[in-house]
Amino acid sequence: MAVRLRFVKLLAICALPLPAATPVLFEGARLIVDARRPPIENAAFLVDNGRIVRVGRKGAVKAPPGVAHVDLSGKTVMPALIDAHVHLGYQKDLVYSAGNFTRENLIDQLNRYAYCGIAAVLSLGTDLGDLPFELRAEQQSGKLGGALYRTAGRGFAAPNAGPGTPELKASAYGVTTEEEARRLVRVEIARHVDFIKIWVDDRNGTVQKLSPALYRAIIDEAHRHRTRVIAHVYYLDDAKELARAGIDAFAHLVRDREMDGEVIALIKQHNVLVMPNIAISENGVHAQPPAWLDDPLLHEVAPAAVIDRVRGSYARRTPEGVARAQKIYRDMQRSLAKLNAAGVRIGLGTDDGAIRDHFYAYTALRELQLMVDGGMTPAQTLTAATVTSAEFLRLPDHGTLDPGKSADFVVLDANPLDNIANATKIAQVYLRGQEIHRR
Repeated sequence: MAVRLRFVKLLAICALPLPAATPVLFEGARLIVDARRPPIENAAFLVDNGRIVRVGRKGAVKAPPGVAHVDLSGKTVMPALIDAHVHLGYQKDLVYSAGNFTRENLIDQLNRYAYCGIAAVLSLGTDLGDLPFELRAEQQSGKLGGALYRTAGRGFAAPNAGPGTPELKASAYGVTTEEEARRLVRVEIARHVDFIKIWVDDRNGTVQKLSPALYRAIIDEAHRHRTRVIAHVYYLDDAKELARAGIDAFAHLVRDREMDGEVIALIKQHNVLVMPNIAISENGVHAQPPAWLDDPLLHEVAPAAVIDRVRGSYARRTPEGVARAQKIYRDMQRSLAKLNAAGVRIGLGTDDGAIRDHFYAYTALRELQLMVDGGMTPAQTLTAATVTSAEFLRLPDHGTLDPGKSADFVVLDANPLDNIANATKIAQVYLRGQEIHRR
C-alpha cells in the first residue's frame, strides 16, 4: 500500500503547472540532440526559462554567473518522445468504460506518459465532450503540466463501424451521406481539433465499411479547412484508394496481407505518414506471458491488478489463434521493412487505450523495440518517435534538443543507439525545463 500512495503523490506533483526556474547547465552526458545526427560525447547544454539555450562540448558552452550545474556523467540524454496515436480516458484500474472519461483520469494518464519520457500525445478520434479542449487550453496557458494533449475530437465511420471496442463505439460519428459528413467535419474543425480521424474497416465483414465516396468527401472538406486526416485502415486495397484520395496518415499498417510495391509507391508519392502500431498486434503472438510483463518500468506506471489480468489471459489462448496472430505479425514486420527501405515517413503510434488493458505510456517504449525488430535501426526508430512525430503534430518546439527548442528530454542510464531497449532505463525526465519528480 505504501508504494501505491507514493505513486499517487507523484502523479499529483506532475499535474501541477511547471514553474519558472533559474538557468541550469547540464554537463557530462552523451547528448542525442537529433537522432539523425551523431551524438555529442561529454556534452553540455544550457536550459533557461524552459528552453534549450546553448549546446556543445563540456567546457565550450558559456553560462551566466551563478548558474546551477547538474552532472550527468555516464548518462545519455535524448529528446522526449511523441506518441501520435492513443485513446485516452477509458480505462481506470480494472474498469474500462466511457464513465472513466473524467478530468482526474485524463490528467492521471497524461502524467503517466510524462513519467515515461513522452512529451505529447494525440488522442485519436474517441474523445468526449469539451474536456479535452479545456485541458489542452490549460496546458497552453501554463496552468497544467503532463504530456501535451492533442485531440482529434470525434472520428468518422459508417454507422456502428468506428472503433472495434464496444465502449468506444459511441464516440464516433456514423455518417451516411456526403452532406452529413461534410457538415460534421466542419463541426469538429470549429472546435479546433488537431486532426480528423476516420475508420475504414468492416471488422472482418461484421459491419459496413465507410465508402470511398464518403471518405473522399471527409478528406476534401477537412483539407478545404487546412485540417489533416488520419485513417484507421486494415485492408491493402483500402490503403491504396485512401492514398489516392489524399489521406495524410495511416494509424496502422495493412494487416490482411503484406504490403506490396504499388501501395508503398502510392504512400511515398502522396507523402503519407505511417504509424506501424505493431505492439497491439504483437500482443497476440505469444502462447505464454512475454518477458516484457516483468519490466520494472511497466510496474511503475500500470496497476498490478491489470498486469496480472493480462498475464492470466495467455492461459486462454489457442494454438490456432496464436498461429493466426503470428502470420499477421510477420506480414507487418515485412511491410515495415519495405516502407523503411523505401524512405516512407514513419512515426510513432501505439493505439494505447483502444482495447482493455493495452497499457498507457509504457507501450510507446515497447513499440520502439518492435520497430527495431521489424528492421529499423535504433537511430531511425528514435527519429520516427521524435523528429518525425513532432513535425507531423506540428510541434515545432519538440523533436530535437537544438537551441531554441523546448527543454523536453529524457536522461537514460545507457545509450539507446547501442540497444533500443536502453530507452526504458530512465533516470530522469524533464518537460519544459522542469524535472518530473519520478522518485
